[in-house]
Amino acid sequence: METNTELIIVGAGAAGLMATATAGEAAIKAITLERRHRPGLKLLLCGNNRCNISYQAQPKDMLRDYGEPLEQFLKTAINEFTSDDLRKLMAKWGLQTIANRNRIYPASEKADDVLHCFTDKIRDLEAPIVFNCPVEAITPLENGGFLVKTNKINLTAKYVLLATGGFSYPKTGSVGDGQRIAKELGLKVEDPRPGLAGIDIKTPWLQQGEKEDVPNIAVEIFDENGRNVGMTRGNLLVEGNCLRGTAIFDATRIVARQNLQIPSFVLDLFPTQSASALSSRLGKANLAASLEKQGIPPLLSRSFAELSRKLNASEFLKQIRLEVDSIRPLKEAIVTVGGVSLDEIDPTTMEARKIPGLYFAGELADIDGPTGGYNLHAAFATARLAINAIKAKLRPEPKEKPKPTRNFTKQEPRQPAKTTKKRSSRGDRWDAPEPPPWRRRPQ
Repeated sequence: METNTELIIVGAGAAGLMATATAGEAAIKAITLERRHRPGLKLLLCGNNRCNISYQAQPKDMLRDYGEPLEQFLKTAINEFTSDDLRKLMAKWGLQTIANRNRIYPASEKADDVLHCFTDKIRDLEAPIVFNCPVEAITPLENGGFLVKTNKINLTAKYVLLATGGFSYPKTGSVGDGQRIAKELGLKVEDPRPGLAGIDIKTPWLQQGEKEDVPNIAVEIFDENGRNVGMTRGNLLVEGNCLRGTAIFDATRIVARQNLQIPSFVLDLFPTQSASALSSRLGKANLAASLEKQGIPPLLSRSFAELSRKLNASEFLKQIRLEVDSIRPLKEAIVTVGGVSLDEIDPTTMEARKIPGLYFAGELADIDGPTGGYNLHAAFATARLAINAIKAKLRPEPKEKPKPTRNFTKQEPRQPAKTTKKRSSRGDRWDAPEPPPWRRRPQ
């Protein structure tokens, strides 16, 4: 079958950029199609514009943090492309990285530098990206390959890699194109839910426009039956009646992955102290001032002092039951929980089980992780895995010729040389080999 190219990559976000650069290094003829006017728009927002690209951990520990079923599904991708592998690759491509509390950032702590690392590499490889080019439909062809229809051109390719992201931050181009295409091709797609999102509470802790940050809290999550389904640790960011921060974000991811309909949250502002130890530290006079001494910001200290006025202060601060009004919407979430079902994808190659030649990478699939660089690493690792699988099909490694082996089979015994019978002077017979012709005496 004649094709325009060997591979079409749909999407130029984190997964798409990694796929494009990796395909270029592998000498795969690829074209990348991007809906927006420039690549990596959501990448620029990651980690508060610092771009937390990964988490420094051993693969088994990293996989455990994703939780099931992702712990099993991502095993090949993470083991074949670890956080150390990512840092070495970034250094090779010109980006130095640092680790801060195991979170890996560019040394400059600027998301722009991560994006430039990819775009510079792609430019050096002369790998084409077509912008303002949303994909409208993908059709498998009878003799193999795919027809890809866009608003500008139609292309054919042997392989297609979908890397269109999820539904969050739609202004960056994450509008669910890949999930729609997967549904049209008959694949199962899990409903999208907000992961790593904020929470609105019914009673505001601060006035509108006020903002405070608490560095280390714990959040316990309970289902509608009161069963504890998880706990998270991290910071708390309070803005009016909205709670954000890593502890809250990771808690809402647990809610989304477990499809909890009526979750409840209990906050512990002092997870490293017991209630009795906290009580002795706070004392009985001027609770707000005591809270400030314990590291709670001034505005929140006054708010918590008022909320606990008729209660046991230490017990209240160790078990603040949130009256949740709502979880922030999907468009504001950091990641999308849901997407192409993991049952539809071969985790050792990222290829669709039902449609050979169609591959997936990143958040388009039902893949997400906690805060700390897990989501970007999953996008990079699945993109590398998919491209390596495509390369193996396009450029199969030649089989080594078998080395000659010695034949140890039983051989026939050697025949003795032809002999002539002669009589010695003593009359006894002895056998002598026949001499060569040039030594025979004339008759």
